[in-house]
Amino acid sequence: MDLTSIIGVTLGFAALIVGSILKGAGLKGLLGGAAFTIVMVGTLASILVQTQGPVLKRAGTLFKWLFKPPPIDAGELIGKIVAWSRIARKDGLLGLESAVEEESDPFVKKGLQMVVDGGEPEGIRQALEIELDTGESFDNSAAKVYEGAGIYAPTLGIVGAVLGLITYWASGCTANQGVICAR
Repeated sequence: MDLTSIIGVTLGFAALIVGSILKGAGLKGLLGGAAFTIVMVGTLASILVQTQGPVLKRAGTLFKWLFKPPPIDAGELIGKIVAWSRIARKDGLLGLESAVEEESDPFVKKGLQMVVDGGEPEGIRQALEIELDTGESFDNSAAKVYEGAGIYAPTLGIVGAVLGLITYWASGCTANQGVICAR
């Protein structure tokens, strides 16, 4: 698990709670139904309007990457490639069919299957580069869901604060020479 993500989330919640207590609002000020609805439901609604279904679904699967990025073990992959080259030299490309079935990574599996099928190296390379570019573009679109939430939530928080002030003033508290009355 990514320690900096855990520290960041914990520090963020601590800042909200301590700041609310220091301002005199207490925890009740953070848990108000109106504020929660405006910020959280409003942010969710904004994201739903902005995002297509498949991108939103991918964003959901990427959420865990905030706390635990996918492991990348280049040494293990290099070891597999060396083992595959030995098999191909010994048994020919068709000898790699069992390796295709054992491979768990869909991208590597697809490339290995293309090798077994006798594809030309340049054709395999082009096909895999296109798949990488497409996947990267899709993942970037999914990551922008969180970027959008980071933009909408503070904006809706300001809307909630303004509505709270309007309600406060409308309930009988008036300004007196530029100073807001205290209750």
